[in-house]
Amino acid sequence: MKWFTDPDEVAEERAAAAALRRLPAGGRVVAVCSGAGGVGATSVCAGIGATLAALWPGRIAYAGLLAAPPIAGVQVAAETMWTDQVTLEAVEDLRDRHSVLLLDLGVHASRTTRVLLSTADRILVVTDEDGRGEEKAMARVATAAPATKRAVAGRSGQSTTDRFVIPSDKAFVQLDSDLLERAKPATCRALLRLAAWCV
Repeated sequence: MKWFTDPDEVAEERAAAAALRRLPAGGRVVAVCSGAGGVGATSVCAGIGATLAALWPGRIAYAGLLAAPPIAGVQVAAETMWTDQVTLEAVEDLRDRHSVLLLDLGVHASRTTRVLLSTADRILVVTDEDGRGEEKAMARVATAAPATKRAVAGRSGQSTTDRFVIPSDKAFVQLDSDLLERAKPATCRALLRLAAWCV
């Protein structure tokens, strides 16, 4: 059992909080994807959205290939982007009206996914404790958006500048407006660091 806060964790939290004091000047698009189903891409995307919206309600948008969960303070796109008729203009419209647009792409590898990945300023690949699908997703990202800044979020390993550890948390069982209130402090810290990376 850990009794005292690790000084490195405190420093990381302070750095993340400092990075989040200002939103990006132009709209930023962050794509969240995975190479295997059920590893938590939607959960992580919703957690990032909830974290950013806690700081800047109404300035964050969320769109995806499937129906989005309700997230307090986040404008959820009315229509899913699960169609080959998705245009770059639709993404640009959301980007222009919000400081951060989160694209929840999940495990899908369609033409639409490739188009949406190509619009992203940041791409986050989500994996599980075994790293399922990481190589597959990274290969897809390298093809669709080779120069885009990317990172990996998973359940195990050591956090680095391009790898984030998200602890297992029962709060993710239900994605709703109370997600952050139910989440463990370690989960909230991890989401804060991820949110800072996004902006």
